[in-house]
Amino acid sequence: MNLWNLNENESAEISSFGETMDIKYQTRLRELGFESSTPISCLKTSPFGGPRVYQIGDSVFSLTKDLASNVLIATK
Repeated sequence: MNLWNLNENESAEISSFGETMDIKYQTRLRELGFESSTPISCLKTSPFGGPRVYQIGDSVFSLTKDLASNVLIATK
């Protein structure tokens, strides 16, 4: 399952990144706290496929479908 499939108000843990994600994006996301086994929750979904808002710890991020689809998760 990937992060884009997480519904509003649902939580999961990050497991890894998709094979097709560019290493520069993987590096940047890791710098922001997107590490394996880190809890993440979806705070807001946007209509018409717009960016979604996610929370990791005290930080909040908005990710597009391209990025969120390449963040693999395990649901709790």
